[in-house]
Amino acid sequence: MNKQSIRAFGFGLLAASAALFISGQMLPEQPAELSTQQMIQRLKAENYVIQNNSVGQAQNQADAVQKEKNTQKTITNKPVTFVIETGMSSNEIAAQLKKSGIIEDPASFNQFLTKNGYADKLQVGSFTLKTSMTQKEVADTLTK
Repeated sequence: MNKQSIRAFGFGLLAASAALFISGQMLPEQPAELSTQQMIQRLKAENYVIQNNSVGQAQNQADAVQKEKNTQKTITNKPVTFVIETGMSSNEIAAQLKKSGIIEDPASFNQFLTKNGYADKLQVGSFTLKTSMTQKEVADTLTK
């Protein structure tokens, strides 16, 4: 680099700085932050759902109830003998597991079996399961 190119580069930086300064002075100033009401109105205009504290508190209560159920489930961790007979579908098995108290949601469990490839590997027989087992543990036991 020679002296002339360094000067041209410096002049370019000076001109760019001046242009930014002038454009910044000509634009009207906007508030840096919106008020809560303005944010809510803008979000509603863009079809967002606004959740207030009362909904959040209801969710926290629902979470507490679920946690209590899980605690009760661990306390009643009793072994259950479960039988799969020839010709039973994964839907029927999931429904029977729900009746036995091993799983909570048969549709969710059936979806888990199908998604992870367990549905085609279910074995006929008698199995000892516990009410505290996870879906994966139940599926592993039923496919051995």
